[in-house]
Amino acid sequence: MQVDINKTSWGMLYAVYLFGIMASILSACASQTTIPISTQTSTNIPTQRPFETSTPFPTLTPRPTLTIAPTSTLDNIAALASEFDVPAVCLFTGRYLVSKDQNWIGTDCKQNRELIIVDKLSREKITVSYKELDEETPENFSTRPLSWSSDNRYFYFTTRCCDHDDSYNSNGSLYQLDLEKESWRILVHAVYEPFYFFSNDGEQYVFLNHSPLDSSNSPDHLEIGMVDLLSNKNKRVVFRHLWGPLYDELIFAWSKNNDKFAIVLYRPTFHPHEVTFNKEMLILDFNKMNMELVEEFNRNNLFGEN
Repeated sequence: MQVDINKTSWGMLYAVYLFGIMASILSACASQTTIPISTQTSTNIPTQRPFETSTPFPTLTPRPTLTIAPTSTLDNIAALASEFDVPAVCLFTGRYLVSKDQNWIGTDCKQNRELIIVDKLSREKITVSYKELDEETPENFSTRPLSWSSDNRYFYFTTRCCDHDDSYNSNGSLYQLDLEKESWRILVHAVYEPFYFFSNDGEQYVFLNHSPLDSSNSPDHLEIGMVDLLSNKNKRVVFRHLWGPLYDELIFAWSKNNDKFAIVLYRPTFHPHEVTFNKEMLILDFNKMNMELVEEFNRNNLFGEN
C-alpha cells in the first residue's frame, strides 16, 4: 500500500498547531485572579431609614417633611372655639353664625348630630339634637344657620336632607328657635328646593318655595312669601310657571334701609323645539307689603343705590 507522505506531514503539523493554541489558553486562564462573589457588609450603615435618623443621610430622592402650615382660617376657628367654648370640630364645616353683638354663636355640629347655641358671656349652652328635629334622622341630615334677630332672642335655621323634593324629611323647612323658652317652631314647611333671604337686621325675611304639581316633580309654580317679624305682617303670592332663580346665577339685593328686597327670576317660554328664559326682577316692598315684577333693570345695581 502506498502512503502519501505530503498529506501525512501536513496532518501532523496541523495537530501540533492546535495543541499549542489550547495550551496557551489554559495557561492564561490559570494565571487570572479569582473574582469574589460576596463582600463583607459594613457595620457602620444605620439600620433605620434615612428620614428616621437624627443626622442627615444622603439619598437619591430626598423625601420632604409633610407638615400642615397654620393658616388664618384655622387660627380663627381655634380662637372662636375657645372664645365660645364649643368644639372646634363643629366649626370646620363653616356652618356657624355669630350674632351681630358678637355674644352668641349658633353652629351645626354634625359630629355630635346636634345644633349648638352658646352665649359667650354666661356660657349658657342650648342644644337641639337632630333626633328632635327629625325622628328618622337620616345619615346626611344637617342644619344650616341663617340669621339672628336684632335682640338675639330668636335664632333662625333650616335643615337639609335626602332628596331635594322630599317634604317628609324636613328638607329645607325654616325653623325659629326661641332662646328664652328654649323651644322651636317651623315657620315655613318646604316642599321643593326652598330659598331663604334675611335682611341685614334680621327682622325681615323672604322665602321662595317651589311646588311641583305634575307627575315628573318638576316645579310648576313658585310660592314667594315676605314676612316682617316686628310688625307680624306677611304676604304670600303664588306665581304659576315661574321657575325662580337659577343656582348658577343667583342675583338679589336688600335695600340700604332693609325695607325692600329685589331678586332676578326666570320665566320659561316654551317654543316648538326649545325653551327660552326671560329675566324679570321681582321687587318686594315691606312698607307697602306688595310685590311687583319689573322687566327693565340693572343687574349690577338692582336698586340704583351707591
